[in-house]
Amino acid sequence: MLRRELVSTVADHILDLQLHHPIKVAISGITASGKTTLANELAEELRRRKKEVVRTSIDNFHNPRAIRYRQGKDSAIGYYEDAHDYQALMEKLLIPLGENGDRQYQTISLDLEKDEYVNAEKQVAKDDTIFIVDGTFLLKKELIHLFDYKIFVQTDFELARKRGAKRETIAFGSYEKAEEMFLDRYHAASNLYLKEHNPQENADIVVNNNDIGTPYFL
Repeated sequence: MLRRELVSTVADHILDLQLHHPIKVAISGITASGKTTLANELAEELRRRKKEVVRTSIDNFHNPRAIRYRQGKDSAIGYYEDAHDYQALMEKLLIPLGENGDRQYQTISLDLEKDEYVNAEKQVAKDDTIFIVDGTFLLKKELIHLFDYKIFVQTDFELARKRGAKRETIAFGSYEKAEEMFLDRYHAASNLYLKEHNPQENADIVVNNNDIGTPYFL
């Protein structure tokens, strides 16, 4: 399936939902699987259809460095358990947008670069606003029930590792160091996620993204 056709079909699925509160879409997958790209394309398609869309990411809800790295900067368990502030994600974004929520939301809790908490001004969502959130561990059991439509992006680990290492080469100083970080931290943590939470089985749709130009539904 051509990529634009798949994105259009996913948009159709979301617009078919009959809800009386904002729609919350989760896009999950292992690190460097293509979650962010798909999320951005989906947001663009929905906006093209004149829908109000808010884009955010679990990366706006990190824990501060003292918590993120308390088990070591290279620790897979540390990344899996400590990287993100799920309580803030739920309280500031997901719960307020739910059926009984007050629609007052925030899309960020921590400035990652400054390592400072952010008390952003609350915004008010309309009932027909669509929120698209991407993140590696979004379909954990404690979060999954708070989303209205769940997408899992499936990409083979080797392909994702190569894409991710290429993307992060400058950040880590070399392709080899970036690849090592994916093996030892990011993808080791992703394996824990797949084993403990089985996100593929709990998603509404699974998209195979091995071939970026021609993804397909599983």
